[in-house]
Amino acid sequence: MKLLKVFFESSLSIVPIILIILLLSLSGLTPLEGGWDYLLLVIGALVLIVGLSIFSIGSSRSLSKVGEHMGASLSKQSNMWIVIIVAFLLGALVTCAEPSIMILAEQTPIDSWLLILLISVGVGIFVVLGVVRVFKRQSLKWWLIVLYGIVFALCLLVDHREFMPLIFDASGATTGSATVPFLLSLGSGVAMVRAGKNAKEESFGLIAISSVGPIISMVIMAIFISTGAKQVPYELTTIQLSNNSDILSRFVSAIFPTFSSTGEILTYGTIFEVLIAILPIAVVFFIYQSIFIKLPKGELIRIALGFLYAYLGLALFLGAVSAVMMPFGIYIGKLLGLQNEWLIIFIFFVIGLVSIMCEPAIHVLTKQIEQVSDGGIKKSSVLLTLSIGVGIAIALCAIRAIFNFPILYYIIPGYLISVGLTFFSPSLFSALAFDSGGVASGPMTVSFLLPLTIGMTMSYANGGNLMYNNDVLTRCFGVIAMVALTPIISIQLLGILINYKKVRRQFIYQKQLLHVYDNEVIHF
Repeated sequence: MKLLKVFFESSLSIVPIILIILLLSLSGLTPLEGGWDYLLLVIGALVLIVGLSIFSIGSSRSLSKVGEHMGASLSKQSNMWIVIIVAFLLGALVTCAEPSIMILAEQTPIDSWLLILLISVGVGIFVVLGVVRVFKRQSLKWWLIVLYGIVFALCLLVDHREFMPLIFDASGATTGSATVPFLLSLGSGVAMVRAGKNAKEESFGLIAISSVGPIISMVIMAIFISTGAKQVPYELTTIQLSNNSDILSRFVSAIFPTFSSTGEILTYGTIFEVLIAILPIAVVFFIYQSIFIKLPKGELIRIALGFLYAYLGLALFLGAVSAVMMPFGIYIGKLLGLQNEWLIIFIFFVIGLVSIMCEPAIHVLTKQIEQVSDGGIKKSSVLLTLSIGVGIAIALCAIRAIFNFPILYYIIPGYLISVGLTFFSPSLFSALAFDSGGVASGPMTVSFLLPLTIGMTMSYANGGNLMYNNDVLTRCFGVIAMVALTPIISIQLLGILINYKKVRRQFIYQKQLLHVYDNEVIHF
C-alpha cells in the first residue's frame, strides 16, 4: 500500500511537465519530429516515475536516518573539534558528489573539477557554521543578514561580471537530491538536542546557511580567474532527439559508462556518478557510528538497504533526466525562441509552475515540514506557494534573456526583500523559506530549465547560431539562482498570511466572548 502511494505521488510529480511538452508539441509551437520522439517521452516519464519512487523510499530509510543519528550524536560531543571536522567532511563530501553540481559543471566553460572543489569546500565550511549557530542558539535572521552583507560586499570586487549568474547558480545547485535529505535531518537532529523549546524552528536553516558558502567561494574564484573565453563558441554537452528506434541505447548510455574504440571512458553514466554521490555519506556514517553511535545490527542493515534503494532510484531518475529532459529542454527552447517574446514569457511561467513538482528533494522537504509542524503546515500549501514562486522566477529569467540586462537587477532587490521579510514573517517560516529556496533548484532545474533557457536564447538572440561562452554565462545562466530566490519570498509571504489569519481568528473569538451579558456572568 505504501509503495502504491509513493508511486502515485511520484506520478503526480512527473506527469505535469510531460503533459506540457506534449501540449506544446500538439499546438504546433514546438512540434516533435516523429512517433519515436513521443515514445521516447513516454518511456522517459515511466523511468522518471519509477526512479523517483525508489529514491523516495530509499532516502527516507537512509539519508534521513543518517542525518538524524549524526545530528543527535554530534550534539552530545564535548570535543568541538570532532564536531567541526565531521561536519566539514560530511558537508564537503556530500556536495562534492551532488548530481545537480555535476550536471551544472558539465554545462559551464570552467574546469568541472575546479568548480566542484570550490563549491564543496564552501559548503563544508558553512555546514560547520550552521551547526555552530544551533549549538550557540543564535538567531538565523541575523546570521543571514550578516552573511549576505558579506556576499554583496565581495561582489563589488569582481571584475568579470559575466561570472555573476554562475556564482549564484552554484549556490542553488548545491542543494539537490543527495544533500537535502541529509542536511534537513542533520539540522533536525542537532536542534532536537541543542535547541530546547525552539527545536522545531531551529531544525530548519542549515541549508540556508550552507547555500551561502558556494557564493563566497565562487566570488573568490571570480576575483582571481581570467576568462579568456570571448572567442570560444559555447557547446552544450547534450544529445539530439531520437528519430529512429534506437531508444534503449539512449538510456543505456545515460545510465552506464560508455567507451571509445580505444577503451577510453567517454562518459561515466549515472550509475557511477550517483555511486560517488551516495558512497561518501555511507562510508563516513558507518565509520562514525562504529566509534560513537553503535547502532543495533538490524538498524544498520535497514540503513544499508535504504542506501541501495536511494542509489538505484537516483541513478534511474538522473539517467532519464540526461536521456530525455535535457535534450527535450534544448530542442523546445530553440523552437520557443522563434515565437513572440510575450508568448515565450508566458510559456516559461507555466513550465516553471509545474517543474518544481519534478524535483525529488522538494518532496523530502514538504514531508518534513508537515511532520515538524504537526500537520499545521499542509504539504499542498507549501507546494502551491513554491510553484507560483518558481513560475515567476522562470518568467523573469526569460525576460532577462530576451532583453539582456545584468542579473544583479534581480538578485540585489530580491535578497533585500527576502531579508526584510524575516522581520515580519514567523521565525519558522523564515527558516523554511531560505531552506526551500535551495531545495527548489535541483537536478530538474539544472537539466531541463537551464537548457530550455539556453536553447531559447540561442534562437531568439542569434537566429539559431551558437553564442560564445561569455555570452551564455552572462545571458542564460542565473536560472538556478532565480529558482532559489523567489521561493524565499513566497514562503515568507505565506507565513505572514497564515499568521495574519491566526491573529484574526483569535480577535474574532475574543470579540465573541465579550458579549453584552458577559458582565452578569462575571459578576455572578
